[in-house]
Amino acid sequence: MDPITQAALGAAVGHAVFHRRLGMRAAAVGAVVGMFPDIDTFYGTLEGPFGRLVSHRGITHSLFFGPVVGTLAGWAWWRWLRRRAGPASPAEVGPGVWIGLFICALVSHPLLDWFTTFGTQLLAPFSRARFALDGVAVVDPVYTVTLGLGLLGGRWLAGRPRAGWPTAIALVLSTAYLMLGMRINALAELEARQQLVAMGRSGFEVSAYPTMLQLPHRRLVAQFDDEVWVGFVSMWRPCTIEWGRAPVHTSANVETLRATREGQIYDWFTGGRLISKEQSVGDERVVEMIDLRYGYALDPTRGLWGVRARFDRDGALIGRPERFNSRPEVSGETVGQLLADAFPAACASAVLAAAAPANEFVPEPQE
Repeated sequence: MDPITQAALGAAVGHAVFHRRLGMRAAAVGAVVGMFPDIDTFYGTLEGPFGRLVSHRGITHSLFFGPVVGTLAGWAWWRWLRRRAGPASPAEVGPGVWIGLFICALVSHPLLDWFTTFGTQLLAPFSRARFALDGVAVVDPVYTVTLGLGLLGGRWLAGRPRAGWPTAIALVLSTAYLMLGMRINALAELEARQQLVAMGRSGFEVSAYPTMLQLPHRRLVAQFDDEVWVGFVSMWRPCTIEWGRAPVHTSANVETLRATREGQIYDWFTGGRLISKEQSVGDERVVEMIDLRYGYALDPTRGLWGVRARFDRDGALIGRPERFNSRPEVSGETVGQLLADAFPAACASAVLAAAAPANEFVPEPQE
């Protein structure tokens, strides 16, 4: 999730659990500690675009990181506060309170990231497995505002017996919101399966993924043996799904790209949810592997990002593979369209899915 949301979660957790001993300091420290695991974003830039895919949401986002680093950092923080206050000043709280706060705030970070499609390496460094629940997008204003309102309520009731109630309620509501996102994802997959079966299709696997800023609108990916279909559905008002499709493409060049270090990292990062395309550009062949989980177009080969490699006519790799981004421009128009798609007033068509052919996107054949 974005840094503001992670700070809000760390602050809410810290205040709800430790406000009686620390007051609003629990929220302030919890906010800073809650953002700390994303420090891997900064040192990851030194490792290059592909190394960063491995390091980000790695060891600092592990479930082991919070208890180990939180214990050491919490104790060091308590020692620093005690030294600053002077030996004659009695300790306000013991080290256990600060250690508990640091651990809770650090652990909250990877748990929240777990609910996104990007996923996180919860078992690092013992396993590189990525865990993702596809519940919410990495930016969701409703979730963030819920935590923010809880913190404002805690600030307003500061010093009173029930000062922790607003943040505790905000944590309950925000957690329920995450669970709702997972339920919506499951319903979107079910809706897609039912419509595909009604079209007479079989032998496919369907996955749903959240899109930005809201819960109902989901990207759908249906994978067949020889084709990939992409569509969108809003579980606010499920309508007939319009599908775009592209054939599964493979070649010697695609397999060469997949075997490179960069290709292997990207295959691991996406969990194998990739589609490839190949085209001629001058005297070269350009091969792209695109992440199927992200995108706002029906064309499966128009994702938000991927990995690209260039080959000469003899099939030799030219240079090293590179990452590329194809993100749409963020504007009032695009955000407005996304929200309109997420909360449609009515379905645009009542035509049955069986009567709505998928749009086919055919890549240029290899020479």
